Amino acid sequence: MNTLQRLGGMSRIAVRQRMQFRFDFMMTLVSTLMFCVLYYMLWKAIYMYGSGQVLPWEQLITYVMVGQTINFARWSPAERAPTYAMALRVRSGDIALDLIRPVDFQVQRFVEAAGFFAVEMLWVNIPALLLLIFGLGIQAPPSLGAGAAFVLSLIIGFLVAFSINSIIMMISFMTTNTFGVQLAKRAMMDIFAGTLIPFDFFPSSLQTILTYLPFQAMAYIPLSIYTGKLTGADMGFALLEQLAWAVVMIIISRLLWMKAAKRLAINGG
Repeated sequence: MNTLQRLGGMSRIAVRQRMQFRFDFMMTLVSTLMFCVLYYMLWKAIYMYGSGQVLPWEQLITYVMVGQTINFARWSPAERAPTYAMALRVRSGDIALDLIRPVDFQVQRFVEAAGFFAVEMLWVNIPALLLLIFGLGIQAPPSLGAGAAFVLSLIIGFLVAFSINSIIMMISFMTTNTFGVQLAKRAMMDIFAGTLIPFDFFPSSLQTILTYLPFQAMAYIPLSIYTGKLTGADMGFALLEQLAWAVVMIIISRLLWMKAAKRLAINGG
């Protein structure tokens, strides 16, 4: 019970810290909407002058627009704050305070990240999604069951995204700077997670490769559920596959943490 209280307190502190930077979240909302409009016009031009349609227009544009609102690789406060803060704490030596706390280091980072994303969900994701639905006519989930499955899939996708960010945090233990790694990760996630381009547009050989990678669990599966592409047994199987990837990535990040902790060199003091 005491551990749960401490974790809850840490999560509330993380939320309060991010709420001090409301303008940052407001600008994230504005930039998200701007990119959504740009991608809307881009795909509209592609479909207007293209010779064939891989997906129906309504399904495609809903996929892309919702993908931008829930993009776990977005250059946002919730995405960059944990990893950059960790690199800074390694350089300054403040990481020593985290390591001596009576709560596991990775658990600390998880509850902080959960608080960050909760704030972003309220300030960016939900407002952007509502504005797109009422402004651009983006479709809502086809049913209440699909909407509930989409929320569940987002939670599992967050676990995968946190595990990947946790791996980047471990890299900061050895490099003390993750800026370049973050940029590379963002570019890779936009493509391989299916955020910008649905897998249906990729060559069949590349689609096969992507199904064996964890990135689809971050975007493609949740978005396919939202648009109604995955239903019934296929949706249930996709959620189980997503959960399996979350478990695998958490284990990998945990093993890397155990190895990185032994190589940690504190520069500050």
